[in-house]
Amino acid sequence: MLFNLTRGVLPLLCVLGAATALTACGGSSSSRSSTQYSATIERTTYGVPHITADDYAGLGYGHGYAIAEDNLCTLADAYVTFRGERSRYFGPDAAASSGSTFGTPNNRNADYFFRFVVNDEVVNTYRDDQPDDLRDLSRGFAAGFSRYAREVQGGEHAGRHQGCRDAEWLAEIDEQDVLRRLVALNLAASSANWVNEIATAAPPANGAEGLSLPLHESTLDADRVAVGQKAGIGSNTYSFGTDATEGSALNFANPHWYLDGPDRFYQVQMTLPGSLDISGATIMGTPMVLMGFNDDIAWAHTVSTARRFTLYGLMLTGDDATRYMHDGEVLDLEAVEISIEVKQEDDSLATESRTLYRSHYGPMINLAGLGLPNWGDNDMAFTLRDVNLENTRTFRNFFEWGQASSLEEFLDIAKTHVAIPWVNTAAVSRHDDRALYSDITAVPNVPDAHRDECMVAGLSSAVLQMVPGLPLLDGSRAHCDWLTDEDSAQAGAFGPDNLPYLLRNDYVANMNDSYWLSNPDEPLTGYANIIGREDYQQSLRTRMGHILARERLDGSDGLSGDKATSESIREIVINSRNLSAELLKDDVLNVVCGNGDPSGDEAAACAALSAWDNTGSADARGAHVWTALWQRIRGISGLFATPFDPDNAVDTPADLNTGNSDVIDALNSAFALAVADVADSGADFDARLGDLRHYPKAGVEIPHYGGEGGEGYFTVLRNTYMHVVDFPDGEPVRAYTLLAPSQSTDPASPHYADYTQAYADGNWHRVPYTRAQIEAERISLKRLRE
Repeated sequence: MLFNLTRGVLPLLCVLGAATALTACGGSSSSRSSTQYSATIERTTYGVPHITADDYAGLGYGHGYAIAEDNLCTLADAYVTFRGERSRYFGPDAAASSGSTFGTPNNRNADYFFRFVVNDEVVNTYRDDQPDDLRDLSRGFAAGFSRYAREVQGGEHAGRHQGCRDAEWLAEIDEQDVLRRLVALNLAASSANWVNEIATAAPPANGAEGLSLPLHESTLDADRVAVGQKAGIGSNTYSFGTDATEGSALNFANPHWYLDGPDRFYQVQMTLPGSLDISGATIMGTPMVLMGFNDDIAWAHTVSTARRFTLYGLMLTGDDATRYMHDGEVLDLEAVEISIEVKQEDDSLATESRTLYRSHYGPMINLAGLGLPNWGDNDMAFTLRDVNLENTRTFRNFFEWGQASSLEEFLDIAKTHVAIPWVNTAAVSRHDDRALYSDITAVPNVPDAHRDECMVAGLSSAVLQMVPGLPLLDGSRAHCDWLTDEDSAQAGAFGPDNLPYLLRNDYVANMNDSYWLSNPDEPLTGYANIIGREDYQQSLRTRMGHILARERLDGSDGLSGDKATSESIREIVINSRNLSAELLKDDVLNVVCGNGDPSGDEAAACAALSAWDNTGSADARGAHVWTALWQRIRGISGLFATPFDPDNAVDTPADLNTGNSDVIDALNSAFALAVADVADSGADFDARLGDLRHYPKAGVEIPHYGGEGGEGYFTVLRNTYMHVVDFPDGEPVRAYTLLAPSQSTDPASPHYADYTQAYADGNWHRVPYTRAQIEAERISLKRLRE
């Protein structure tokens, strides 16, 4: 529901600068007694808001107001998306996002998708299953955001939010908008990956046969079903137990996430005295912290490999492409007519409609564009069942984690709800020697044997080959429904006893490979393939992460001691080491530069690579040349002489295969092409990386460091929120943080790029947590009442 932005009188706002005398806030006793929302917002360095309130509604109110101050246009634009109104304001053809958890569909398809899948009935079901405190938090968040929107529309905050302050689409929001955003985020690894395919799914017109499309190799692959529909969205995390530290356990968070758009991270602390004191990061528009710490617990997330949906092949009746067979009965697809308003070239509005369909499993999906048969081919059609479209417990889990006081309580919450939607978790506690890794998450209950009994002939095996772990099941038999686990909180989902987790006193880690190698000394095995693979070659980034931990704990990394300390972890995680170069560069140069006498550009490339320090630091010279070469050689068959060994997964494959003449020829050809690539780019071969690469933030030029995980960088280009948290004995929690994109998306904000510069400089921020720390670092204070 949208409200009139011009209604009413703006509530009282009291503002106090850090060094300004405080004057009384409020009004008569009668006005105070009718106050619905009240919160205090104190900002510290880099604009981090610390919100204090006497109830959850007030906490949400302060959070909603603060994030609107920093990101009004980005969030207002996002709410237009989730309501399915983009075509009305921006026309039907533009991309709905430059990058997000729902990809980059055009506005028309995004509108149809959100109105069809994240519809009012779904949101109401989700709303009715939330505890009162979470609903109060959500209502307060909506009220705080809406208040700031009214202020801007009323002419306040001059010079700010130029991209939307006069826009028709800047509007107030309500609780439904907040919950709709939560539901949409829940679907990031499932239905939201298929916006175009769901929004365009339709039976053959007038009974005509659909196009017959063969199954093409690699049209459907693992990257296509990843969050955001492409590789690179992920994370690194460590949790170190006390065997590996000098004091308490320690947690490192490092999501590789969106640098802009509706899904970027925002840093906040929320305090309800006696009930909640949580600090960390939230994805914009979610009213609670999703990754962070309190005085007893710290946790982090990485994107999991588990599949959150299954495909079903439906057997159509043959005479009607909207009817299908299920256990011998004929069932009708549910036809849903969706209407949207579309802005025309003359700025007028026209209403258009589309009929979309769902089976008893879920929405119909058009996979012909990815090489699977079209709807109606061979009397077959495809539908999708999404475990997280049925999961109403996700944010209750996060909400309760923020109040946990021990690692056992934290783990029990995960086991009780089995609700985390698509991320692994690594956690530690002040009161526990152990480190926790967990993929106790919402996963369809499809054990391997059940999957094998329900394969669709000629298709399921091909889908599994292209997307490991993704089942295509026979939708004509009820036997092929997801199984029931009596220990699960959700029908059709695995219970906690069938999901992987690990407790260790040394360390656990995840860099977006599966649960299998969370600690190389204790591989996790025996889980269903839909959760992840085992005994398989790890990514170079995963290997680099374990090598960094190993070298820290055996003291061979050149730093002092052999323990994981806050200082040492902060240093190694942004050191920008490149594993592919460490493994192969010297031997590759012996091949491409050592035979003969290179000249011209090839000589310059050889000199730059020889002098390069094998890092992606801003001062590194030659890193871009290796990147160009790696892109050319990474796919060479037989490149490594030592093959992958599951018993030595961190260190294999390894060694250049110099004994293979085909490899040598391919290396020389690749080198010539890579040299030409660099020359064509206009960059000098010995250029400083920080002069070539800048942080992708409009209007500023801040040097950027690191590289791609596929090249073997642990320090990647999409670093966003980062924390290193431990619990010094007898002291409050100690947290160092970075937020690489900064707090604000508004170029007029003082916090548009200040945190980005800190990240570029490697200046970790000791974020204040206690009352004394906050007051000592406070740069502004606002007291809000409404």
